[in-house]
Amino acid sequence: MTMSETHPNAAAVRETLDGLIHGVSGHSFDVLDKLYHSDMQTYLLLNNGTLMRNDKKGFMAFIKDNMGVLKDENPWVKYHLVEADDTRGHIIVSRRNDATGRYQLISLSIDFVLEEGSWQIIREVIMTRSDAEDA
Repeated sequence: MTMSETHPNAAAVRETLDGLIHGVSGHSFDVLDKLYHSDMQTYLLLNNGTLMRNDKKGFMAFIKDNMGVLKDENPWVKYHLVEADDTRGHIIVSRRNDATGRYQLISLSIDFVLEEGSWQIIREVIMTRSDAEDA
């Protein structure tokens, strides 16, 4: 089955990510354990072209260590694509942070699987871009 933006599960996939963003912004890290699949892999592409890879445990530690320096009181999120089928979902989304006084744009490509009645993130590719000035 081909994923589609009009499939009924697309709304559920977006709602899942909305919950994750809300939880992490509020420093409720227990939401990570529920939404990240046990086999999840993340790929972080930094400004300098460095590619970092983490598993679920490593990525959760990275998020917890770095949330303290992110000023996330008022982040905005733009959804560029949300699609799903009966068992899989995919989102491309970007968000803005003011990290340590520098503007940072984070783009994410996220793959979901439906497992035991809940959507879980199986793969996340994160690209960051920092600028000295607001765009």
